Amino acid sequence: MLDLDAALPPGALCEAHPDAVAAALGEAYWWHGREDAMDTDPATGAITRWIPHGTGPAAIPTEPNKGLGQSAEIGGLFGLQCRAGTHCGMVADGVTNAASTATMAIRFYTPPGDEARTLLTLNAAEGGNYLFLSEAAETLTVKDDNDLIEIDLPCPATDTPRLLIVSLHGDHLAVALDGTRSRAQARAPVLTGPASLFIGCRNHRPKLFKTLGAALILDVWLFPGRTLLMSDETADTASLAALARHHLWAEG
Repeated sequence: MLDLDAALPPGALCEAHPDAVAAALGEAYWWHGREDAMDTDPATGAITRWIPHGTGPAAIPTEPNKGLGQSAEIGGLFGLQCRAGTHCGMVADGVTNAASTATMAIRFYTPPGDEARTLLTLNAAEGGNYLFLSEAAETLTVKDDNDLIEIDLPCPATDTPRLLIVSLHGDHLAVALDGTRSRAQARAPVLTGPASLFIGCRNHRPKLFKTLGAALILDVWLFPGRTLLMSDETADTASLAALARHHLWAEG
C-alpha cells in the first residue's frame, strides 16, 4: 500500500473525470477522445459526429470525408484515426466570430514511421486565409496559407502522445510543443472574422492528399478570444496547467 501525505492533482492515481478537467479549463470547447463522445454509423463504423464535452458545436465529417473517418485505439489511446493520403477530417463550424484572437490545442499520437501531417486548422471565412498545425519530417510547423507567419519547432519521433498549444492574437503567434515555446510576429493580422475549426485537415478541398497524415487525434481544444500562451491572467495560467495535467495523467 502506498501512503502519500501530499495533495495530488486530479488524475494522478487514475484518469480524471472530464468534468474535473473542464472546470479547470474555463471557457473552452473540448472534443475529448472518448468512445461515448463519438457517434458512429452502425454499418461502417465511420464517425458521424464528435460531440464536445459540455458546450460547443459538434464536429462533423468534412465534405470529402464520406465514411472515411474512423475511431481507433492504440495502446490504450483512443481517438480519431487519420490515414495518410485519405481525407478523414472533421469540421466544427462557426467556433468563433473573431478568429484574430484564439488558442488551439491538440493532444495527438503519431505511430512510429508515420507522419501526422495536418493536425488542426483555424479557417477564417473572411480574407480566405487559414492557420494550420502540421507535423512532418520530425518538424512541427504552424503557419498560415497566405505566408504571413510561420513557426517551426523540432519534433523528433517518439512513441508517446504529444501536446501542442497555439495562441494567436492579431499579428502575434505563440506555439508550445511539450513545453518548448516559440513566438513570432507577422507583417499583418493573420486571421479576421468568423472561423471554423478543421480537425485532421485544412478545409473541404478533396485533393490535398499530401497534407493528410496518419495521426491518432486524442483531444482537441479551442479557447475563443483567449491567448493562453501570451497571458499572465490567473484563469489562463490555470487553463494551461489543466491541459498539462490532462496530458500527463490521461490514460487515453
